[in-house]
Order: sequence, then C-alpha cells, then structure tokens
Amino acid sequence: MKKGKWTQVIWVLLAAFSLFSLAMLIDAGPRIIGKSYENTEEFKSDTRFFMDNIGPYVLNPLDPEKAKKEIRVSPDEIEAHRYEYGDLDEQIESIRMQYEDRIAKTEDKDEKAALAEERERKMDDIRKNFSDDEHVAKKIQVEKSKAIDQYMYRLADNKISFNETTRAFAYELTDTATGETFKRGNIQESTAYQWDFNEENGYLEAASIAPDVDYSEEVRQMVPNETKTYEGIVMLPASAMKAGATGRTDGYSDLASGYFTFKAEQTVYTLLWIAGLIGFVLMLTVFKFRPDAWAWPALSARVDRLPVDVAVVIAGVTAFVGVGCLDVVKYRFVTTVGQPGNYYWLPETLFLIGLYVLALAGVVYMAVYLYRRFKEPGRFIRDLDGAYVRKVAEDAQKFFLNRKIGTQMLFLLSVIFLAGVGFGGVLVMPHLIAVWLPLFIFVALPVLLFMIRRTGYLNRIIDSASRLASGQYAEEVPVRGRSPFARHAADLNKLREGVELSMSEQARSERLKTELITNVSHDLRTPLTSIITYTDLLKNPELSQEERAEYVGVLDRKSQRLKTLIDDLFDVSKMATGNVELVRRRLDLVELVRQAIAEHNEEIQASGLEFRTNLAEGPLTASVDGQKWWRVIDNLLMNTLKYSMPGTRVYISLDAVPGPTPVSPPDIRFSIKNVSRYELGDNADELFERFKRGDASRHTDGSGLGLAIAQSIVDLHGGQMAIDLDGDLFKVTVTVPGL
Repeated sequence: MKKGKWTQVIWVLLAAFSLFSLAMLIDAGPRIIGKSYENTEEFKSDTRFFMDNIGPYVLNPLDPEKAKKEIRVSPDEIEAHRYEYGDLDEQIESIRMQYEDRIAKTEDKDEKAALAEERERKMDDIRKNFSDDEHVAKKIQVEKSKAIDQYMYRLADNKISFNETTRAFAYELTDTATGETFKRGNIQESTAYQWDFNEENGYLEAASIAPDVDYSEEVRQMVPNETKTYEGIVMLPASAMKAGATGRTDGYSDLASGYFTFKAEQTVYTLLWIAGLIGFVLMLTVFKFRPDAWAWPALSARVDRLPVDVAVVIAGVTAFVGVGCLDVVKYRFVTTVGQPGNYYWLPETLFLIGLYVLALAGVVYMAVYLYRRFKEPGRFIRDLDGAYVRKVAEDAQKFFLNRKIGTQMLFLLSVIFLAGVGFGGVLVMPHLIAVWLPLFIFVALPVLLFMIRRTGYLNRIIDSASRLASGQYAEEVPVRGRSPFARHAADLNKLREGVELSMSEQARSERLKTELITNVSHDLRTPLTSIITYTDLLKNPELSQEERAEYVGVLDRKSQRLKTLIDDLFDVSKMATGNVELVRRRLDLVELVRQAIAEHNEEIQASGLEFRTNLAEGPLTASVDGQKWWRVIDNLLMNTLKYSMPGTRVYISLDAVPGPTPVSPPDIRFSIKNVSRYELGDNADELFERFKRGDASRHTDGSGLGLAIAQSIVDLHGGQMAIDLDGDLFKVTVTVPGL
C-alpha cells in the first residue's frame, strides 16, 4: 500500500476515535464534568430510598395488632361483598348447580351426604350474608387482617435488603413527640455527606407504611398512615467514601460502590477526552485528509452506474450502520468502566469496532465521491433525470395506466399482505385464528386462486407472444371474458393476423420484384438485340440499297421502342418519388375524352372492336394537369386496344357522382369496360405493377407500364383508380374531384 494510503488509514482510525470520544463527551459530559458524586442520580436515588424507608423499617414501624383493631368496614364495602357474585337467587342457584353434578357422579352414600351437607352450609352462609350485616363485616375484617399479615411478611423480607443497601449511613434521630432516640454508627466520625434535621431545616418525616412493598396500598386504605417527625443527624462517613474511592467496597453500602464507579468514570472519561482531542489535532496537522487518495477508480466506475439517489441511500445506510455500531460500542465502554471485570462480550465488541471503522471509511469515500460527481458540469441535472425515485414515480403513474389492472393488482397485493400479517398475528396470539381463518378461507384464498388463474393466463399470453416473435403464427391466443388480459389477447391475435398479412405481402412483393427484373430484362433486351443484329448486318458492304433501307427502318422502330420504354421508366420513377410538378388548370373532361377517342379513331376502326360511349351531355370540369390527364386516358385506351378480344364491345362512360360529403362538389367518374383476350386471374392489384401485362408471354408491343403510370398520375391529382375483374371481363374506373 502506498504511503499516502497508509496515512489515510491512520486518518480514519483517528477520526473514528475522535468521533467516539465526542459521543462520550455528549453522553457523559453533563454528569461528569464539574460534578460531584452527590449530583448523580444514583446518589440521589439511594439517599431518597433511605429517607423514605427508615420510618417503616426502623423509626415508625406499623403495629399489626393495633392496625387490625382499627380496621373499619363501611356499608358500601358490605354491599359490594354481598353482591360480588350476583343477587341471592343467582348465588343460591350457582351453588346448587355446582354440587348437583358432583353429588350425581359419586356412588358413595356417605360422600353424597357430606356433599349435600356442605352445599346446605354454603347456601345458609349466603342467606346469612343477605340477612346479617355483622356477619358480612366479620368476613371483610378477616380478609383485611390477612392483607396486613401479608404486608408485614413482605416488610420483614425486604428489611434485609434495606439494611444491605443503607448500611453506610450513620444517624442519631430523636422523636420530637416522645423524645425517643434511635442511633446507628458513629456520627462523630469525619463526615463525607451530612443532613441536619431540625426546626430550621425541617424535620425528618417517618411514615409507618412502606411505599414500595407488596400489599402496602391495600394496608394504606385500611388503616391511617401515621407519620412521626424526627430531629437529628443523618450522615455518610468519610471512611466509607474513601474505601469506595480505593475500590474496597466490601462491608459498605452500594453508595460506596457508586462513589468508586463515579471516580473511575471521571478519570477514564477525562483521559478519553484528552486522547480524543489529541487525535483530532493529529488529523488536522500530521495525518491530513487527502481527497485524491479516496479516488478508487475501479470502485467509482461501478458506483457511477448507480442512480444518484441509490448512491445517497447507500451512503446513508452505511452511516446508519456506523452510528449503530458506535452506540453499541459506547454502551459496552460505559458498562466496562462501571462494572470492570466483565469481558465476555469482548470478541463481539472488537468486531463492532472494526465494522464501525469500516462504515466510517465508507461514509468518507461516498462523501468524496458524491462531491466529485455533483461537481461535474451538468451531472447533477442528469442525475436528477436518471434518479431511481423518479423512475419509480413514473412507473407508479404507469401502474394505473390501465386503471382496472392497476386497481386489481393493488387489491390483490393488499389482501395477500394482510393475510400474511394476520398469519403472523396468529403465530403470536393463537386465539386470533377464530377471526383470521374465516377471512383467509372466504377472502384471501379466493383472491389467491384468482391471482393464480390470472397469472397462468398472462403466462400463456406471454408464451404466445414469444412464439409469435419467433415466427410461429398458427395458434391463436384464447380470449377469455372481457378483462384487460382478454383485450390484450385479442389485440395480440390482431397483431398475428397483421403479421401473417405482412408476411404474405412481403412474399408477394418478392415475387413481383423477381418478375419485374425478369420483365425489364426481357423488354430491354428484345429491341436491343434487334438493334445489335441489324447493325451487324448493315456492316456488310454487299447489301443492296433496298435491303439497307429496310434494315435502317427496323433499327429506327426498335430504337423508338427502346426510347419509349426508357421514357416510361423515367416517368414511373419520377411519379413514385413525387418529383413531378403538376400544372393544374380548369379543364372539361368530357371534351378531353372525346378528343382522345377521335385521336385513336383509325386504330379503333382497324381493331375490330365495337366502342360504345356514354358521356355526360354537359361539361364536367376538374382542376387537372391537361397533359398528364391526357396520358391517363391515352394509356387506358391503348391498353383496351391491345388486350381486348376482337369482335367484342368496349364500353366507355363519363359521368358525375356525389362527392364524399353533402356540401362538397360532385366527383367525376371515367370508366372503360371490355373483354380481355388473355386470362387475367383473380388479383386485380397485380395489374398495377410495373411491367405487368395481360399478355403474360409478352408477344405484344407495350412496356407494361401504362396502368402503373396512369395510377401514379391519378394519385398525384388526389383521385382514385380501381380495377374490377369478373372472369375475362375487365373494368377500370377513375374518379377525380370535380369543380
């Protein structure tokens, strides 16, 4: 150990000793410093005991025979004795019942006769009690005489102790009335303490009945407590005190032992306080306190992880342990000074001293640590935010976040706690089982069973949640009743369904992603392959002018197709990210649809399809980007021309429908319905996916992005686009807010 740390060890030992001496100064100083033995409570108690009891034991003892003759019985006492066990009829009936069973059970005739005679004698005595007051008075006098005899017996028994306790006292006292004088010891001897009783200082009053003897109170109520006055001297010889000061207390009273103890305490405590003062001076001068020696980084790193209030509580508990140990050590020290020679507790005391020193070192370390912790900039605020008490308070608020669960849990815990307290009370007072057992059976036990069931249900919910987290979605959590646990189970089942749906959507998304990559690769590779092939052919110098013109035409068509595909890809990407600026203006959608149909009139005539249009007669205006809305209509018409079965009808309608609220303007609905030449399947949402075609073999022209682009444009305008499938019947409906 480093020199600095050894210095701090000595500092802690000196601090522990100084604190101990300070505690002894606070505890014993008021009765030791500047005081004499006669100021002590022990001295005052012993002298008071002597003065109070010299009358009954020596100067003015009670005459029992005279006291018995002076016994008086009042009418109230006669009545109380007479009716102590009820009225006449009740007492007679009680005696009859007592002897009835005893007489019936015995088979000996002589014994039966004796019991019957005893019964009649008692019944006659009871009747006489109610008819003769003198008869009752004699009984009471006999009882009181017994009390006087018991008092005199106790007085004689205690006189030995009185003589032992007060044998150091010497006195010469004279009865002021009779002149009778009582002496003990030599009052001419040198005096340590002396009390003079006379007319000027007051006489010594000697009662005839002792104050603290069994039956004294009963005797005091029966006979007068006659008091006599005495004058004279009571003294404590100096020889007795001198013997006490040297420790030779044999043959002297407890006062001598007390005097010896007092002198020993004065000497020991004075030396202790001087040593404590020296230790304190050494703490401040030679073995100074060094905070850097108390850093202890390893321990501080661990304490740093504790909330600040927990650290403060640890410091407080350590201080409490130290104070407790100090108090016990102080008591043992006082006992040793007062009763030297008793060292059976020495091992335990040494252990407590060591624990006291360790606790003091712990308090010093925690004080230094907390000072440094609070000194860090901003640390105090962070500590308050992370305090354990604050977290408990927040958790307590959340305890009633679900009021029903919080209330039930508080009630359950209270019942179980009270049941435990009641069980402890039954162990201490078994007669309480008559109250505790019914409460346990009808209150605590049902609550306990209810708690077990709820806990089992909660564990099942937790197990289901764990399986759900691990990917097992097959089993539903059972929903029992309408409790918060049941609602949680229902929510968990909804979550399971949502996870299943999410997993299904994820699988679908992965499949569509794969299809998207495949379709993009195919649609880009096809024109690119043609461009590469015809470019190689054009390199042949032997080609005729006609062949070269034909190949250039193919290259032009394939390049245009590739350009269209790439432009559509850019458009879809921009719309998906919302990076498109709409130039809205008021536009008549009826006129826009008519123009679009007219634009494709030649293609419609060549397709072999029969178009049926049902457009609103008046204008239907909306705030849209005309160029992009034209593309929506154009894409839908081109999709119809490409994928409709030849020879079938195509139905186009445009009308107004009610808005979402009664006060909002009507919406405009545009729909196209046709019969597909290809099998469409059941999932209409997949048709909105990029590069998705009704022609799964991809033999037709087109990028497969038409519906996806149209969907994005409609969404940007705040409208809705929906596809309905019924076998091969295909219907697309676009709705946009009108003006």
